[in-house]
Amino acid sequence: MEKILEFLKDKNIDYLKLGLVSYEEKAKKLNLNFLYDEKNHELINSKKDEISNYVKEYVNLADIEYNVRFVKAFLDEDRTKLVIKEYLKKFYIAFFYALKNIEVTICDNNIDIKIDFSLDGQVNNIEEIVLTFLKSKYFYNFTLKCNKVEESFNGLEEHKNKILDNLVEPILVNKMKVNKVENIVGEIKEFSCYPYEYYKNAEENIFLCGNLLKIEQLEFTKKDGETKGIRFAMTVKCLDAIFTASLFPTKKNLEIIQKIESGIDIIMQGSLDNFNNSLSFKVKNLAKCEICEYEKAKPTINREFDEYKIVVPKKFEEVSQVNIFEENRSSEHLKQNEFVVFDLETTGLDFTNSGITEIGAVKIKNGNIVETFSTFVNPKYEISSEITKLTGITNQMVKDAPTIDEVICDFYKFCKGAVLVGQNIEFDFVMMMVVVQKDGIGLVFGNKIIKNLFAAQHQVKMNN
Repeated sequence: MEKILEFLKDKNIDYLKLGLVSYEEKAKKLNLNFLYDEKNHELINSKKDEISNYVKEYVNLADIEYNVRFVKAFLDEDRTKLVIKEYLKKFYIAFFYALKNIEVTICDNNIDIKIDFSLDGQVNNIEEIVLTFLKSKYFYNFTLKCNKVEESFNGLEEHKNKILDNLVEPILVNKMKVNKVENIVGEIKEFSCYPYEYYKNAEENIFLCGNLLKIEQLEFTKKDGETKGIRFAMTVKCLDAIFTASLFPTKKNLEIIQKIESGIDIIMQGSLDNFNNSLSFKVKNLAKCEICEYEKAKPTINREFDEYKIVVPKKFEEVSQVNIFEENRSSEHLKQNEFVVFDLETTGLDFTNSGITEIGAVKIKNGNIVETFSTFVNPKYEISSEITKLTGITNQMVKDAPTIDEVICDFYKFCKGAVLVGQNIEFDFVMMMVVVQKDGIGLVFGNKIIKNLFAAQHQVKMNN
């Protein structure tokens, strides 16, 4: 990608950036999306053919099709937030889960961004990473500041729910399937998609299908306040949900779109954006299709074993054990609940590229430790010498240990019905959730979570 841009700069074309680049091996098709500043719109229109020829000259491969597109790299406040969220979700999932707030201020060509994260981590690093990404795609002057904000106990519970929201729905929702696809605008190569009801927030590059209830041609005024444009407003029904979609024609496909009639099943590719406090779909590609019969998914998560399979908890018996709540006069809430205090050891602090090496936990009932849960875990990652110094765990120690997908069901059974407690629970809980999601394990820990036992007592007093 960088070499193509360098080649074009040598040809005095230094006003482009590269978006999506892909090669379709079977079709022998090279797709390149060039991004340009809105102010260069007329220049780009006059240079499209020239630039396309330069690309062919540089790539210099015979018998392939070149699909060169030019896209305005436009940002407003909502789109800036969406772009950052999608980037974090795709490449830095730990920071996506820790994201608390994004503030965006736009003045002329300057975009000032402030991001709050609720977990400890390399905030300075992610600040530079996001800034580099934005500068590589857009033509604005960016300033970015990332902050670490403290997580209250209530906030920690909200944080957990946010994680669960991202985990539960993909497990519980089947994709809708289509067949007999007939392309109308662009090319649709996907034959399945999630129902519209699956999406709660704006997302880029997704597929939706449904029955086209209505399509009408409308005229609108562009941002310059003078130029008129045409868009097609569509009303689509997907299962029980009805949503709106907009399709902006080109001179080449205007007549084709004008011939589309309502009442047909369609599948679309595009972006779901916030518009007037509701979600609206902006169509990029569209095809006529036939929607197959749809069955709602049956929940498959949290199926519990009758017995422990790999790790069996040990009974904890000690005659001299002191009730840890004995001196606390107002600890009835604590006595009436069951707690699991747990701690994880990992190969590193990067959620997406680290694994769990050990799980240690104790179960507390009526102020007494009654069971312990302990196991090494094969993390499927190399343990560095620095981590060994920190945790005391070596690669040899975990070489023959069970993997996380083998032991997590036992740990889920051990924790069922208990409040989860951990001194570093902000990290440990997210690590556990990310690993479970990454390995496709059908478990969701819906337990209440707190940072320490006496925080629970403090929270009860406040609620009362």
